[in-house]
Amino acid sequence: MSRTLTTVALVSPGVPEKPRRGRKKKEVMTQIPSPHSQSDISQERALTIEQTAQYLGVGRPKVYDYLRDGLSSVKLSDGVRRVMLSSLIAWLKERETCGVV
Repeated sequence: MSRTLTTVALVSPGVPEKPRRGRKKKEVMTQIPSPHSQSDISQERALTIEQTAQYLGVGRPKVYDYLRDGLSSVKLSDGVRRVMLSSLIAWLKERETCGVV
């Protein structure tokens, strides 16, 4: 079984950031499986809210709107949320068939 992976940069290199208070954002490279790759439960990918936003091309607040509108997620014991990639793809397909997307 082959998997196609997409590399996503969460922070654009070379673009200066405004000085901010608090923790500095690190450049993070992550691999998100392509929606066309086949996967089973052992290869299931749990995306953070930031990765979900990057995958959809929207901001974090919009992802939380989608969660309120029916996008399923898993809340872990330490209070963080994860969106399963298969759930995200199914939710997108459902919205596509309804003509919402």
